[in-house]
Amino acid sequence: MITLEADFNHVDAHGRLRLEDLRMHEQTPFAEIAARHQPLIFVDGKDMVRGELILDPRLGWIGKVDWSTQDLWECYPPRRCVKPHPARE
Repeated sequence: MITLEADFNHVDAHGRLRLEDLRMHEQTPFAEIAARHQPLIFVDGKDMVRGELILDPRLGWIGKVDWSTQDLWECYPPRRCVKPHPARE
């Protein structure tokens, strides 16, 4: 299982997550991640959604997500879990 940080408000006209133009992903090895064919979870703060990486010829790497799987991330015990980025809470 692989998780990728995303901005759920940064989508194309088809509702796909635009990733490659985000500064936080300047060093993300998208091709290597996509080649692993593992389940992906895209995370924005406490929100998460399942999807896959695809290479769009015009937009570069994007997250094709199933918005019906969107949910909130929870972890127990809370004190041992990684906290979401404070700017996204």
